[in-house]
Amino acid sequence: MKPLVASLFAAGIALGVHAAQGEETIAVLDLRSRAHPVVAAEVSDRVRETVRRMLPAARIVDRESDGDFVLTGKVSHGGLGYRAWLELRDRNGEVLKKASATASSRRELVEAAEVATADILRARQEASGAFAISLPAVPAPSEPAQDGLNLDADSGVLVAYDRARRIETHGRDSPEDAAAAWRRVADMPGQNPFREMAISRAQQWEAYAAGRRAVDGQLARDIARLRRVLPLGSLTDSAKIELLVRFAALHGFDKVSPLVALLPSAALRERAELSLDCEVREAHACLQLARIADAAKDAKEAQEFLDRACAAGGADACAEAGDRWLSGDARDPARAISALQRGCDSSNAAACVRLARAYEEGDGTAPNAKAGTDLREKACAAGDGKSCRRLAGVSDEPGHIADLLRKGCDGGDSMSCALASREPAIVQRQLQEAAAAATKAPPTVKPAKAADTAPAKPPLPSSPKTEIEPPPRDRTAVGVSMIAFGAVAGAAALMVSTDGDSRRSSRSGRDLTAGSETSAISGRTVLGVAIGGAALISTVAGLAVLFSKPDAPDGTKVAVGVSPGGVAVAGRFP
Repeated sequence: MKPLVASLFAAGIALGVHAAQGEETIAVLDLRSRAHPVVAAEVSDRVRETVRRMLPAARIVDRESDGDFVLTGKVSHGGLGYRAWLELRDRNGEVLKKASATASSRRELVEAAEVATADILRARQEASGAFAISLPAVPAPSEPAQDGLNLDADSGVLVAYDRARRIETHGRDSPEDAAAAWRRVADMPGQNPFREMAISRAQQWEAYAAGRRAVDGQLARDIARLRRVLPLGSLTDSAKIELLVRFAALHGFDKVSPLVALLPSAALRERAELSLDCEVREAHACLQLARIADAAKDAKEAQEFLDRACAAGGADACAEAGDRWLSGDARDPARAISALQRGCDSSNAAACVRLARAYEEGDGTAPNAKAGTDLREKACAAGDGKSCRRLAGVSDEPGHIADLLRKGCDGGDSMSCALASREPAIVQRQLQEAAAAATKAPPTVKPAKAADTAPAKPPLPSSPKTEIEPPPRDRTAVGVSMIAFGAVAGAAALMVSTDGDSRRSSRSGRDLTAGSETSAISGRTVLGVAIGGAALISTVAGLAVLFSKPDAPDGTKVAVGVSPGGVAVAGRFP
């Protein structure tokens, strides 16, 4: 692995890095890690060695107070393996540059940290101007000399001067030709008013040509190294992607595409493309990388990609990033409010709703009802139906209430759709009465969550009934009682009828001429018929009560309730 490290390290620092002008003092502190102190110590030693190798003229110390610059960091272990974060600060504590290194093993982490250290130092050197990292600036076109028409000047000098000016218009592509043309002007004998200017121009184009050759040579060497390294199985996927991103930053993103094709799997190539797109502020790419980090259980990296997506203009990412900053162990209300405000300014309804809740509940900021209402209006305008309904609950104008409920219905809020069909004045009165009742309960402030969930609905008030119906159990008892009465009456009628027949049988052999006996028998017959009819009527009525259903009461029954989460409607509408 050491030859590979040497080649990668050379790829990182070979773009013309030279010693700094003047001695600087750099404090290299031990990297922090509670869980992995041994690994942190190994990485710290390699970082110091790298600084000494790259800045031989600098003085390396281990106390922060003694350094002009401070290089520090930390080491952790998560779902993607080991990771090291490095940062370079100046004496005032301002962070000048950050870098990170990821690896699957301790040995690979130490080697990756070496490359990350080189990146930090190279970036600082480029920013400070102490090192020549990239191409020199292309020399500006020369201006015609004021004494160009000096009749004492040799005509051959004038011709050479004019030719040099034409050639340098293509000097970016052929800097050697431009330098040679100006050198010929400087070397012309006789009266030559352009000699000093020609010497200066020749030197500028020669410096540009030398820098161009160095960059082109380094580009060719870096491409050759990456062609050998990227297909290797011993290098982690994260390290390969990091090498491609650094290559693109050094040589241009237009030159990295052929190298991405060398990655061994389609999934890795896709992830590399996303990483490169995220580097050039493609919000959707950063958001997809956040999803990949979430799948790998790396919450910190996911949060970083969400922040980058938000900074790149992804309003959805701002809403999610702000919500995460308000929850979990990494809670940071200041960053949350900033991210949510950025998303809401981009007309993202979710960001406006979450920010409104933060002000309404005092979550991460001082409670501010006015700010909450303003943000609810933005959320409603952005298409959040629940926010429109909440605004309707605090409005005093029936016409405005009707408009807000229509907007809420258009925004997908079914409760707004139900209320929009009612008379605005009635809805206004019901909403205000319910809102007044809801404000009597003391509010409880809890940390907000990602979704604007509605609290549990309060019990709905009972509605007036237009008629009184017997309960189902009373109807059943009445029916059974009537059938039982019919059965008893039927039995009695049968007994009366049987008794009359027996009396007629016992007197069949006698002289039945007595009027009293005949009238008694007729009376019993009439009684039996009457009792039997009553039994029949009672039985039929009891069966009718049992098997019939009560008629539904007429009239409209509606109950309305209001909770801090919205308005609840129940009942039957006409």
